[in-house]
Amino acid sequence: MNYAIDTHCHLTFLPPKTRKAVIDRALKANVKKLITVACNLEEVGLCLPLTDEYDFIKTTAGIHPTDLGTDIEYDLERVLKYAKNEDKIVAIGEVGLDYYHDRHPHDLQMSYLVGQLNIAKQVNKPAILHCRAGKFAGENSSVFPDMMKVLNETNFFNGVMHCFSGTKKEAEVFLEMGLMISFTGIITYDRNQELRDIIKTMPIEKLMIETDSPFLPPIQYKGKKNEPAFVTEVAKTIAEVRDMSVDEVLEVTSGNAEGFFGI
Repeated sequence: MNYAIDTHCHLTFLPPKTRKAVIDRALKANVKKLITVACNLEEVGLCLPLTDEYDFIKTTAGIHPTDLGTDIEYDLERVLKYAKNEDKIVAIGEVGLDYYHDRHPHDLQMSYLVGQLNIAKQVNKPAILHCRAGKFAGENSSVFPDMMKVLNETNFFNGVMHCFSGTKKEAEVFLEMGLMISFTGIITYDRNQELRDIIKTMPIEKLMIETDSPFLPPIQYKGKKNEPAFVTEVAKTIAEVRDMSVDEVLEVTSGNAEGFFGI
């Protein structure tokens, strides 16, 4: 199983005319499975046709904390309706808390998160969790404690902390809860030594890789749009940090992803 899985990309953020080339480059780069993640209800409707066209692409249903609506009951009903799709929808996501863009009151963000975690329980699917702190040190730094509070109160631990950017202590808490942690190309940047330190010592069975493309390109592609083919650079950095071969990293992370998402 020495192939890569990009567990989190946004193919619908790309112009339709470029998607096929991006998908083809991923396959050529030994990325055999992709999860194109929805951030709102409209995007679920755009992602589903891609899963019809490509059997190795799956998607999600969820409302991102920067895309919240004004009628939570109606929105959650629609998420649940999509989430019942057994074949194409592999997770609820991405959902969570975003104190960086801070577009919605924190209590509303938490209400949407609780509602969507309950949907995940109802349909027995994992959740892809977004958790981003404020722009400056100390500003809105409560995002990780707030996430922990919601997870504990809902007793929901079947999730992955996507594009993890927290501290080693925060990672340890999430790992103790039983969550998975997924890393992007930001681990390739010199400034993110703490993330590499987390990767070095965390249980490897809790580790997954992703691109979050078209955002966050690895340092080798700085200034370019990120794409699923570049997830192999994340694997290479993990291999260096853990003193493993790239093939070993791919075997473990792909196995973790297949088990977690049921793909």
